[in-house]
Amino acid sequence: MKQGRQGRTGNEGGTGRPTSRRRFLETTAGAGAAALLGAACGGGGEDPLDAADGAGEAPGDGADAADVPEAGTFDDIPQGRVVLVRAATPAAAVARGIALMNGLTFIRPGQKVMLKPNMTGPIPPPDTTSCAVLAELIRQCNAAGAGEVIVAERTFGPLHTVDVFDWPLCDEGSRSMREVVEEAGAVFRPLDDEPWDEVSPAGAVDFDEPILVPRILTEVDHLINVPALKTHNIAVFTMSLKNFFGLVHPDTRNGIVHGDPRNADDPAREKRMFAQMNLCFHPVLNVMDGILARTTGGPMPPGDVAETNMILLSKDRVALDAVGLAVLRHVGTEFNIESRPVWEQIQLAEAVRVGIGVGGPDEVELVGEGIDELAEIEAELREV
Repeated sequence: MKQGRQGRTGNEGGTGRPTSRRRFLETTAGAGAAALLGAACGGGGEDPLDAADGAGEAPGDGADAADVPEAGTFDDIPQGRVVLVRAATPAAAVARGIALMNGLTFIRPGQKVMLKPNMTGPIPPPDTTSCAVLAELIRQCNAAGAGEVIVAERTFGPLHTVDVFDWPLCDEGSRSMREVVEEAGAVFRPLDDEPWDEVSPAGAVDFDEPILVPRILTEVDHLINVPALKTHNIAVFTMSLKNFFGLVHPDTRNGIVHGDPRNADDPAREKRMFAQMNLCFHPVLNVMDGILARTTGGPMPPGDVAETNMILLSKDRVALDAVGLAVLRHVGTEFNIESRPVWEQIQLAEAVRVGIGVGGPDEVELVGEGIDELAEIEAELREV
């Protein structure tokens, strides 16, 4: 998990169609989640539902017994599977979704796990990852035997990450994200003044210079991606792919991605770059907070919000974001998303082209629990 490095420190430079593959599954597999940092850039216990914010009953309407999978491990889960769960509480949905992914059997005792939430600024969900979702993931990782769980982020623009995490966003404004994270058993690591390394993925053809990523990625065993479900005024949508922009140094963000005058003549360039930068990050699991969804005006207020009440999980960022787009199309969203099929979105198509994940809708399998509208979501996903 090591990648070549040229050290840099601090904040330099400033801040469709339903198919037979759709299944409703219910399983009693163990709970847990995590994600693995790859090298593309060079380098028992109590029932989780009983432990999740007082939720004592499994969500959903049951399942066809023929569809119940045999017990297995996380490695047995297909790469293109996307799990959608609706439960009594966000924490219960996270726990159940993790169970449907066969738990975090890949975490070895003592390993370091890093969580990357979406913390755009001191604003509540759906524009940031919810406190309840992040806290439950921390608890799941610790229950699986992680030696250390780290929550790492570099917030947007000139904002200081510490200030954002200290803002009272949790529990109706009574506690900060930092308090919740630390109480759940994680270490908060703001990346503003951490060392950064230069990496140059071969497929990042729109980057003329190396991409600056935090050196902490070389220090952890697993990475988990915890995005929010929302629209974006530049990227069109921001979900699991775009969430990793928070692991790119401001010099790269502002000078190479946003600040290049070529963007005026090639408006698709930034969208392609959001996909290409993902060659630096290879999470094994992505857990998307879709309890609320920003359907217009993202990535921050003002705009419309839908109470989608679901958590979406997948090993595959392309599959997950495609399903996220299908959810937005189902509930109603912006013209830029509704006017073209999911797989024609530039950011997603570029991610497919450079090999970030699955190659198209035929490689995506939906598993839903408590999601009555799953057939409609799948129809949007498979429209061509």
